[in-house]
Amino acid sequence: MIGAATVLLVGGGVIGWQALSDRPSEPVTAVQPGQDPSLEALAGAAVSGGPGKDGIPSIDKPDFVPSGEADFLADDEPVFGLEYGGEVRAYPQQVLVWHEIVNDTVGGKQLAVTYCPLTGTVIGLAAPSGTQDLTFGTTGRLVNSNLLMYDRQTGSEWPQLLGTAISGPLKGTRLDTVPLVWTTWKQWRTAHPDTEVLSTKTGALRSYGSYPDRSGYYAGGGPLFPVLATSDRFQDKDVVIGVRVGTERLSIHKDLVHKARTVRADLAGTQVEARWDDQLGTARVVQRAGERWEPADFLDSMWFAWYAFYPNSQVRQ
Repeated sequence: MIGAATVLLVGGGVIGWQALSDRPSEPVTAVQPGQDPSLEALAGAAVSGGPGKDGIPSIDKPDFVPSGEADFLADDEPVFGLEYGGEVRAYPQQVLVWHEIVNDTVGGKQLAVTYCPLTGTVIGLAAPSGTQDLTFGTTGRLVNSNLLMYDRQTGSEWPQLLGTAISGPLKGTRLDTVPLVWTTWKQWRTAHPDTEVLSTKTGALRSYGSYPDRSGYYAGGGPLFPVLATSDRFQDKDVVIGVRVGTERLSIHKDLVHKARTVRADLAGTQVEARWDDQLGTARVVQRAGERWEPADFLDSMWFAWYAFYPNSQVRQ
């Protein structure tokens, strides 16, 4: 196998291997200028990430501990923070890098907390009203270098960043989204001392205790797998805040939110504000709903991945 395959390590988590001779060097399907890729184009662009179906096992029976019992976490360690349905939870990156999907129940709702290490995207996903509850697993394939999931109820396939089925009985169905925030364990537990924490008792034999090194894959370079569209407006691994309202999309460079404190925009006739949260050291996005503000559909993403799915997105920098 030496010289024939490569193993991608992200802070100790093996997220895939692929024979070098099988890795395409060019996008699989063309995208029309000024248009986002069709579901058919995305389905046709799926490539093997190395492991087979469920080779990266989801966590289906998550175990949580109080913050005072999370002695496996260092203060500066990244966690993904969730506030939903009256519950507050932290999902450590060191755990999710090995599993990518946590099939959870939060606030009485079936919710999949998902993380793609290759695109830096974290988001909660749930079946929309009128659709049966869905649980998810990993297909072992990627679209635009992003995790391609499948649901166990219908077998439909869903790119994690897109949240829309690109094949199967639910093709075209869009999942409801719940935002999570990137922060550190110290910042999150200081803001939420009553938080629960996903433990390392996952039922899988994994070497937990490390997480992606910011001086490694996340620091620079391009995607490791083919993407349908590219742009040099930002560096590939720059972090943008992707926002979706109706059929319109907006990306805001995260550094801009940090510097400006608040970035305002109008998206699909809706007022949107990206606000910097000093306590958590991250950005949140809210949208106007009558006289109040409510969480928008937003997520952190590496620029290359957001653009590959949404080349027609508006951009603020």
